[in-house]
Amino acid sequence: MATKIQLRQDTAANWNSANPVLASGEIGVDLTNKDFKVGDGSTSWKRLLGVQSEARIAEELARGTYRGTNLEEKFADEIATAGSVAAWLHARCQAGNFEGIYPFDYFFDTTVAQTVDGTSVAGGQQRKCVIAGIDMYYNTGDSSPYMPHHLTIFAGLSTANVLFNPSNNNNGSSYSNNPFLASKLNAVLNGVNNATTNNIGDVGFDGTGGCYLNTFSTALKSIMVEQRVYMPKRYSADATLTNHTGCEWLGRGTLFAPSEVEAYGDVVHSQNSALAQCEWEGYGPYCQWDIFKTAAGRLLFGRTSFWLSSVAGGGSTFACSVSGHGYAHCNSTTNTYNRAPLCFHIA
Repeated sequence: MATKIQLRQDTAANWNSANPVLASGEIGVDLTNKDFKVGDGSTSWKRLLGVQSEARIAEELARGTYRGTNLEEKFADEIATAGSVAAWLHARCQAGNFEGIYPFDYFFDTTVAQTVDGTSVAGGQQRKCVIAGIDMYYNTGDSSPYMPHHLTIFAGLSTANVLFNPSNNNNGSSYSNNPFLASKLNAVLNGVNNATTNNIGDVGFDGTGGCYLNTFSTALKSIMVEQRVYMPKRYSADATLTNHTGCEWLGRGTLFAPSEVEAYGDVVHSQNSALAQCEWEGYGPYCQWDIFKTAAGRLLFGRTSFWLSSVAGGGSTFACSVSGHGYAHCNSTTNTYNRAPLCFHIA
């Protein structure tokens, strides 16, 4: 009991400056952060994860109070070797290696100037991109190649408010049976021209003149992947529809709005009693995103309402949204107070 065992120890600054490789099983103590790391004989100090700090993150995640770490700082050494944040994220996804990355962690992307729906988006701004989920849809889809290892990203909200459609209209169109893919919201996000009409009125928009997808850097766009999803249909050339008529596998767009299931873990306003197999948004595959499991998480980018890709059941004019208070809401598709969420997958 009188024997003292003293572990290798120093300040965080000195550890990072020396950046040694700890022997396998060797413990190094960070006196500044009250943390320690365990060596493996090959990994440098900067690339080792702190045992205490990772445990604290796990505890905060379990409580629902974790709000993220800047990945560019935490993995600065790895990113420098990879050459860029995008290259590092791509390599991690390709390897299926998400060690040390958690929901709510974030990185930054430099915006590219663009005029979208009459609003100027400034270039050279640092846009916060938050990890919304990790490998949630791996190996899903309707055909090979299936969804690869990936990270789901929520990169904030559009610069200005966006209409879901130019008329009070939640039906699909001849462009797409799916209401979201036929919407102005989708056109503004992805730069497609889906402008047309249906039995209710105008839907879609010509977004080819500028879109939010083009406000992301070329490096980040190059690693974005489109997910195939079993999406509900709501379109008839002969009639106005108030509920879905079926489902089909479709690409949901490079940028997309989450579904109600992804936001709340269940259907709320989009419940569709007329078609049991589509009551759960066509089964998706959808799952609630980790960052949306608390109301506070749904307000991650401020007390601002934003659209979802789901449309309300039992009517032809409402689409679903997250309110500025964090609860499930729905609005007429011409509502002028909702933003477009900037969500995508990278692999």
